[in-house]
Amino acid sequence: MEFKVYSFQSLGNYFSADIMAVYNGKWIFCMHRERDTWEHPSGHIEPGETPLEAAKRELYEETGAADFDMEPLGDYFIDAVQNGWHFKGNGQVYFAVVRVLGALPDGSEMKKTGLFDSLPDRLTYPLLRDCFSVAEQKLREKMSQASLPR
Repeated sequence: MEFKVYSFQSLGNYFSADIMAVYNGKWIFCMHRERDTWEHPSGHIEPGETPLEAAKRELYEETGAADFDMEPLGDYFIDAVQNGWHFKGNGQVYFAVVRVLGALPDGSEMKKTGLFDSLPDRLTYPLLRDCFSVAEQKLREKMSQASLPR
């Protein structure tokens, strides 16, 4: 099993886009219809789609986020089995601040979303904890910038 985080656009040939998202200061996680664990929004990059386009699509499809700002966090390489699936390749991780969180769209593979102050205990993909710590730092920076007088 291997998982390593890199600076953004260090790797190339990405297969997955992952999003660490917040809404009203809380982390957004979703629960797949076939699981009872929490996961961050993510998914495979479709042919002809950029990682950023995939991240935006997945955030909407898996959480109902209708209005948000998104920026890069980093890249990762994974070679590990998670929940019976073998993942091997490069992914990109994004940070999103959601302004409008709507209902899950029709046909979503998720059964629900949840808002959390920190990581939920039961994670579908616990290897991505390293990416979450980078996202927490980004959130602290955003909150600090928001509190500065203009």
